[in-house]
Amino acid sequence: MRSYPSDHKEIVSNLLDGKFIIYPNPMFITIQALEDEYKEFFKESYGFELNIDLEFVYLSSNEVSEKRTRDFTLFLAMLCRELDYSGKNFRDSIEFANFDILETEQLLKRSSRWEILEKTSVANFDNFIETWHKKNVLRRTGTQFKFTKAVKLFLEFAVNVANAKLKEQQTL
Repeated sequence: MRSYPSDHKEIVSNLLDGKFIIYPNPMFITIQALEDEYKEFFKESYGFELNIDLEFVYLSSNEVSEKRTRDFTLFLAMLCRELDYSGKNFRDSIEFANFDILETEQLLKRSSRWEILEKTSVANFDNFIETWHKKNVLRRTGTQFKFTKAVKLFLEFAVNVANAKLKEQQTL
């Protein structure tokens, strides 16, 4: 019988719940040390890809249609847009700043593009923030939140989508 590390059940449970495991969490270190074994385990057991970045770990699958991920990406894009319009460096803000939950919600609701977000899970902003706190994409402390290193994945995705759209428009 195969032996697993003491935090194996917690690792599996967290990742299957859609959570990001972020360095320096000891589970990150365990996964990193057993990278090949865990990649095989998740592929064989669940059909998921284990993705290990320098700062976080998460699961992905081509089979899953994840509306919450789409909603988060829209939220992030709109927040970056509004921060940029208000003269702030959105990348620095996303990486380093603390955001007041109520102020952020009001900022988004005043946006000329709010109608996009109000049709998503972002419309119930407090629950939205709590959901992504549980997934370790942001840290909620009282009435504020701060993005974790995992937000990098969503920023990269948004850049890739934007670049694909630009290429598409250039070929027309």
